[in-house]
Amino acid sequence: VLATGTKRSTVIFTQAVYLVSSILAMSLASMVTSFICFSCVSISNTSMSYGSLALMSLGSFVTLFAFAGINFFTSCIFSREKRSMAIGGGLSIFSLVATMLGLFGSKEIPSIVRFSSLNYFNYCSIISLFDVPSIVNGDVTFIWKMAILLVIGLLGLSAGEVVFKKKDLPL
Repeated sequence: VLATGTKRSTVIFTQAVYLVSSILAMSLASMVTSFICFSCVSISNTSMSYGSLALMSLGSFVTLFAFAGINFFTSCIFSREKRSMAIGGGLSIFSLVATMLGLFGSKEIPSIVRFSSLNYFNYCSIISLFDVPSIVNGDVTFIWKMAILLVIGLLGLSAGEVVFKKKDLPL
């Protein structure tokens, strides 16, 4: 693609739009499926609402958008795919594993299986900014956390664009 007459700005813009729109389409499909499944459940059996489900879908989109920004940035920095995947994918996998380990230290886990020392992993991952308990309880603390995730994604996309436009490519 870059060996043709297409400008770098056009290529990077197209890639970014496709990345964000595919994440948005996936999140919308997930939200519609959640609404359909939720309509089959008796409302009296749960404390959830359609609004909470919509906010959780928005939160998952923003979290995926932050990861997309990070991975987009690393793929724009490195010329080799293995380095891009090692750094961007490594950070993503680390966040996922840290979140899983942090769950075993959180107060949502019964005390018989909880390891309080694992709670520190909850502060090592950007996934912890997706505050599901705040959404379910009706608090508003999730708003600033979602804003941070949105900023991370936007910074990754815009910094990746700047780096890619100035990068010396081995064509």
